[in-house]
Amino acid sequence: MSNTKNRLSEEEKQQFWEKGYLGPYTLCSPEDMVKMQPEIVEILHSDAPDHKVREHNRHLDYPLIYKLATHSTVVDRMASIYGPDLLLWRTNFFVKEPGAKEIPWHQDFNYWPVEPPIIISAWIAIDSATLENSCLQIIPGSHRKVIPHIKATSDMAFNQMGDLNYIDTSNVVNLEMQPGEFVLFNERTMHHSEANRSDKRRIGLAVRVIVPIVKVFDWDSPKHELIVINGEDRSQINKRS
Repeated sequence: MSNTKNRLSEEEKQQFWEKGYLGPYTLCSPEDMVKMQPEIVEILHSDAPDHKVREHNRHLDYPLIYKLATHSTVVDRMASIYGPDLLLWRTNFFVKEPGAKEIPWHQDFNYWPVEPPIIISAWIAIDSATLENSCLQIIPGSHRKVIPHIKATSDMAFNQMGDLNYIDTSNVVNLEMQPGEFVLFNERTMHHSEANRSDKRRIGLAVRVIVPIVKVFDWDSPKHELIVINGEDRSQINKRS
């Protein structure tokens, strides 16, 4: 259920347009999220019903993940920026066990089969995310230009990475979060996380939300459907027969 206290102020909206991100905000208490961690780990150890990537789109088969992805504290803030009509496209868990590789600097829309690329993401901390265990890092204002992406080096977790010749990392923000906190950012906001050089796991849940005029050209799995999480889908351009 929508809650007016979750609506963004004009100052917060301005920050999103100027800096490309907002937060952290609180979805639930650290204690409540810690209670959910065993079930989330169990989900990540189970096979998805219709595809092979266990970390991908588990909101489609587990109510807990759907509940987190569509929580009013997240959706109401998204609607404050992108308008009342919102569709849940994807969810992804990013699991960084000790020793996990660096995720390179990148802009998300570089990888995504959608047009136009109008997407807002929430990144929800399942575990504590600190500098020690490679928290999310972001470059304010980096969404204002498109960065060329090139083949990633072998020490990176992705196959492509932003070309460092075009990236200014002088004003990086470290988004340290407690379990149950989240941030919002858009499809061009440059972000990254270091290799996990600690002995502490770090799990984050990314929630990808689009507006109804966005066409999805490549679907993740046979049963994957977009879900209306706020307002309605008048265009119906992603209806699958």
